[in-house]
Amino acid sequence: MFLSAVPQPSSQPGSRMSRHQQQQQQLQQQQHRTTLRLIDNVVEVKSKFEAEYRRFALKRNGPGGFTAFYRLLQTIHRIPGVDVLLGYADVQGDLLPINNDDNFYKAVSLANPLLRIIITKR
Repeated sequence: MFLSAVPQPSSQPGSRMSRHQQQQQQLQQQQHRTTLRLIDNVVEVKSKFEAEYRRFALKRNGPGGFTAFYRLLQTIHRIPGVDVLLGYADVQGDLLPINNDDNFYKAVSLANPLLRIIITKR
């Protein structure tokens, strides 16, 4: 169900990429994400824990549920063993909980084009 997290290129001032190269790379990544979303029925996920953001993709109709997603987020954010609460921003911007399979599947089905996840310590 889950695809691996893709590291984002560095756009720091010390980066050796020219502005043109950075723009081209961003355009290619955007086109790649759009292609993935259309072909493989993939949902892009942007998760936030404290001040850190992570982006990754998961298949909308793949196997797995809340527990697997919870563990994936702990792994991606490098917080194994930390008890956290998960929430997602719905289309109106309200923060709704993800605490069981039903809420997880609803969040994934409503993600268009991005599923925004907020992780907080319990």
